[in-house]
Amino acid sequence: MRMWSQNLIALVELFAPSEYVLTFDKSCGPVQDILQSDDSNHVMGLHLPERMIIIANHQIYADWIYIWGIAHLAGAHGAVKIILKKSLEYLPIYGTKLAFDKDNIINNLQRSKRHHLPMWLVLFPEGTVISDCTRKKSKEYAEKNNMKDNRYTLLPRSTGLRLCTTVLEDSIEYVYDFTIGYSGIKPNEIPENVFTIQSIFFFNQYPKQIHIHVRRYRVDSIPYHNEQEFSQWTFDRWAEKDQLMDTFYRTGSFDDNSVTVPIKLKTSIVELAQIWIFMVPYLFLLKFSTQLKYAICNLFK
Repeated sequence: MRMWSQNLIALVELFAPSEYVLTFDKSCGPVQDILQSDDSNHVMGLHLPERMIIIANHQIYADWIYIWGIAHLAGAHGAVKIILKKSLEYLPIYGTKLAFDKDNIINNLQRSKRHHLPMWLVLFPEGTVISDCTRKKSKEYAEKNNMKDNRYTLLPRSTGLRLCTTVLEDSIEYVYDFTIGYSGIKPNEIPENVFTIQSIFFFNQYPKQIHIHVRRYRVDSIPYHNEQEFSQWTFDRWAEKDQLMDTFYRTGSFDDNSVTVPIKLKTSIVELAQIWIFMVPYLFLLKFSTQLKYAICNLFK
């Protein structure tokens, strides 16, 4: 898994060179305790727990790639587990490693808990990215339940997150909350229409900066034992995310006190050569899958 994830970082570094702009909320503790810097004060890595749940807003289908890059900075890239909806199980190349059904989720989480295995469990409670269709469904749900809809995020679903939190409970200390924004996207645009996985890796259209606001919550402070309270807790988090996204689109960042880190491999020349040997087949497969997708789309136009 570590070699596979290094392939992923190498793809980004080669085809979509970009950088993180990281903002750490005070809930994360002193920033100097999180950052690993060299003698020139360049950030080389992050000190983050080896076991945690990560929740994030879902802007584009490539979100998980950039979250994996954060794991790479923390040396946890071999421990990432990402839960996506079942329909994404057959995403070319990488998707087969990401989608799980309920039984597999429980079995994997219990195993990691039993053996104290490192794990970054990533969930997107919105369930999918923003589109005209999902935006409409979110609005309809809000109206039906007398709620306020969000502008930059979809209303989240709490069932999967509650299941994972309940199974893991005292085996993890924190839930980390990532709010993601991309440079090059305007407030009125649908992010996935701007940056697709194909455009990022094959058409030189990718975000130059990936802004991530990081906040954390102690698991024992989250009301996961009560379904209604947990659902409200999740809605509240997404309302906060929407406010953060509003700030991002108005100012271009989540906060002035941010740290910039380039996305690149931390590896030797020998390891890099090994990565490229493994990567060559992936490049051909990904290129073929992209061509096939467009051929099918053109066929049904």
